Amino acid sequence: MNHRRLVLLALPVFLVSVAGCAKTTIDSSITEAPIVAVTTTLPTGSAAELLPRLVTEAGKLSDIIGSARNKTEQLEVITNLWNAARDQVAASNAETAATFDFAVDLCAKATQFNRPADADKCFRHLTALTAAYLG
Repeated sequence: MNHRRLVLLALPVFLVSVAGCAKTTIDSSITEAPIVAVTTTLPTGSAAELLPRLVTEAGKLSDIIGSARNKTEQLEVITNLWNAARDQVAASNAETAATFDFAVDLCAKATQFNRPADADKCFRHLTALTAAYLG
C-alpha cells in the first residue's frame, strides 16, 4: 500500500515535468525588422569653437529637465561636443580634461535622476572651466 501511495503522489509531479518539455515551434511568419546600427558624427572644430557651444548647450539642460522634454537628446549633444573637444583639451592639460569630465558627468547624473539643480551646477562648472581654459 505504501508503494501505491508513492506512485500516486509521484504521478502528478511526473506529468507536470513532462508537460514542461513540450516541442518548440518557430513561427516563420513573424518577422522582425533588422537592427540598424546608429552612428554618431561628432561635431568638428577647435576647442576654442567647441567649448563655448558646450557651455551654451549645458545651459539649456536644466530647463529641459524641468519641463520634461527630451533630456537624453540634449545630454547627447553635450556629450558629443565634449567628446569632440576632449582630445585637444587633454593634450594641453590632462588635469583640466579630467575636471571637464567631472562636469559633463554631473550633467549626465542630472539627466538620469531628473535633477535640474545638478544641471545648473554642471553649467556653472563648464562656464568657469571654459573661461579658465580659453583664458
